[in-house]
Amino acid sequence: MKKDKRKGKGSFITWFKLGLLGVMAVGAASLYTPYPTELLRELRCSVCKPEPTSATDEAEVAPPVSATPDTAPKQENTGLCAIPTTPWKPDTRFTTTKITLPPFPPALPERVEPGNYEHINSMARGIDICSNVHFHEGTTATQDRKKKQAFQVKVSLELFLPHAAEGDELLLANPNLKNVLPGFDALMKNARVSLWFNSLYLHKQNRLRKTAATLTRLLDRHNFYDTDTILELSDPNTHRKVLWIQADMDVVSDGSDGDRLPTMPKKIRDSEHYQPSTSYRWRKKTKTPNPLLSAWEERLQKYKKNKDKAGEERATRIIADLKLFSFLLAEYDPFIVVPLTVNEGENSDYRPVAGDYAVVIVDNQVYPAIVGDFGPRYKTGEASLRLCKTINKNAGINSRPVSDLKASYIIFPGTKEPENGPIDYERLNSRCRELLSEIGGISEQAVFVEMKDLLPQPKPEEPKQ
Repeated sequence: MKKDKRKGKGSFITWFKLGLLGVMAVGAASLYTPYPTELLRELRCSVCKPEPTSATDEAEVAPPVSATPDTAPKQENTGLCAIPTTPWKPDTRFTTTKITLPPFPPALPERVEPGNYEHINSMARGIDICSNVHFHEGTTATQDRKKKQAFQVKVSLELFLPHAAEGDELLLANPNLKNVLPGFDALMKNARVSLWFNSLYLHKQNRLRKTAATLTRLLDRHNFYDTDTILELSDPNTHRKVLWIQADMDVVSDGSDGDRLPTMPKKIRDSEHYQPSTSYRWRKKTKTPNPLLSAWEERLQKYKKNKDKAGEERATRIIADLKLFSFLLAEYDPFIVVPLTVNEGENSDYRPVAGDYAVVIVDNQVYPAIVGDFGPRYKTGEASLRLCKTINKNAGINSRPVSDLKASYIIFPGTKEPENGPIDYERLNSRCRELLSEIGGISEQAVFVEMKDLLPQPKPEEPKQ
């Protein structure tokens, strides 16, 4: 028993000694590390810095900013950290180099977003184009490129369809109408919108439907909105009938007459667009050939050589007319052009025919004329070069005299002379004045512009004895 107790006591003393030696070794080794030095520095600084009890105390302890090294009290070197008497501030003369950072690179899109992109542009011919690009979710490019609907253009033409102007609505086009025509209100009281107005705009619609796929051939804004109204009027007292067309005015330069004008410029003879005839015509009075006859005979031979049947038929028809008839000359005769639309449909007392008298009112000016030709079914507002230049001296082939819808074409149906022939200008002026008096006349503020003959009247050749 004594032997066992002696062994246990000796074992305990051995483990205790070993643990104590280990702790002492670690403490001795720590003296050779930076930790004791750091600990000592912190202890010294804490002694130098008394903790302020409040913000006021902290302000009192802080040394004044205005203190200088010469006046500041000197601190004894106690071996602890020294307290600076003046706070450091940078030298005002010290500047740093300006640093320019490179632009931040744009972030790459994580995915292409579908959506709509809109752009509005305007064509020279007056068509405003609103283009919308729509991006839809697709499949792969390999699959989508085989689908017609994956990459296509859809054309949608949107227009306002106007109604016919009536009564005082005409004053929006020409505010002087009541001042020019004292009988304006009486005429408008029983005015009726002509079916030809609806027919005219139906022709415009049909033309747009046919040419919608070809924008360059599309009826433009000017020619679509060229007619403000077509009214059928009757004076309540004289019952004189009037067909009133309110429109703009484009220039026509057609016609030929060998009896009055035996020669014409080469540019007209060679023109593919110049029309040698008008709807109003009469039998030739002399044997002088039409100045455009030889040019059309040459053109006929070209059509035959090229086997152009349509051109050959047209040239043959025109040549026959040029040999038999004389026509109005747009450069010398005042006439207006009426759309073929008003020559269609049921028989009407308001239907004009070639040769009917008419007057054109622009602002407060009144111009005598006749119905000289019929034009396309889808447009109105055309007059001869002579009439256009009288209205506006700057008018020409490429310059219309009236762009707004302020030209009033007042046509007197059923007034053509019994026999066609060159315009008798004295008769033209007097007859138009007389017809105006049958619808209330014109006021003193209006100006009636007399027309004069610019070409000598041809004398019929006497038959040989």
